[in-house]
Amino acid sequence: MAGSDGAALAGDLPPSLPAGARPPRLGDELARRTRPVVLWYGSTYGVMEQVPGGWMMSGMERMSPQDARESLAWWFRNMVRFHSTGADHAAYREGAALLEHGHLDEVTVAGRVFRVVRADRFCRFGPDGPEPPRPTDPDDLPEPRTRRDPDRFDHGLLPPARPMSGAELLGEHVPGGPGVPSEVTRDARRALATHPGVVRLATRFAAAERENGTWPPHGPFLHSPARVRDHLAAYFDTLVPKMLRPSPAVLAEYRAAAAHLRDGTRRTEVTVLGRLFRVVRVEYIVRAGPDGPETPRPSDRDPEELRTGSGEFRATGLADDDQ
Repeated sequence: MAGSDGAALAGDLPPSLPAGARPPRLGDELARRTRPVVLWYGSTYGVMEQVPGGWMMSGMERMSPQDARESLAWWFRNMVRFHSTGADHAAYREGAALLEHGHLDEVTVAGRVFRVVRADRFCRFGPDGPEPPRPTDPDDLPEPRTRRDPDRFDHGLLPPARPMSGAELLGEHVPGGPGVPSEVTRDARRALATHPGVVRLATRFAAAERENGTWPPHGPFLHSPARVRDHLAAYFDTLVPKMLRPSPAVLAEYRAAAAHLRDGTRRTEVTVLGRLFRVVRVEYIVRAGPDGPETPRPSDRDPEELRTGSGEFRATGLADDDQ
């Protein structure tokens, strides 16, 4: 690679092209070369509905398959209360009960097909650690939604699956190593054959903290770098005082770090008292086969005990803000 602008990788681009004006394909190629290590950042789950144009998405930020099922059950019960007609009430109630008491990954309710879908998270690493946001990544965006119809999911249609090539090669990555259970590796290898298509979802971002040479994520995966900075700043000046009970001098350091994160600068790192935090870029991959997007794998973990009643579920306030 010649030059910091990557012109040797794309002969049709002038060397003077600003970093923020580079097309996404060039950013993908540069990332592959400068950050060649791909690490698995775990799986996440959501619900999709089969519609005439494909699969309509909801949010993909549920922590377990059962978390996604119960999110859909809550949505069904909300349909009974506010939106569906009398003829469909029983169907939605039945669907909610099935999801709350069993490991169903697909249900048909009132003539509508819903499926629990999994996605893998991946982060690219180079010699200095995980990849930060790219210049082409918008710094601040509203949470992506395509419509506000309470009767429908609103995150758009799942894009068509494609064979893996170029940046999608990260879909070939199979989690492995001493920190990954063997059954996770086994199921990932099997998925390469059963669900060969790859769909890249919108990139998300998280704060990661360097800990003994590793970079575990710190907090939720959010839709823009600015929202991650906001979340990390809130952790510093709201949660740190309660959790760590620091001295006034230490608390002042954390509050100064929070102020830096809120100063309007597109920061990717902040250090406070020797702790290094970085905003990192996380790719989301959904695999697809002949029958559509992949459902949870046998190795995907569920809570040991399922909730036993919708009353308990509703009381915990687990309403799906992404739907």
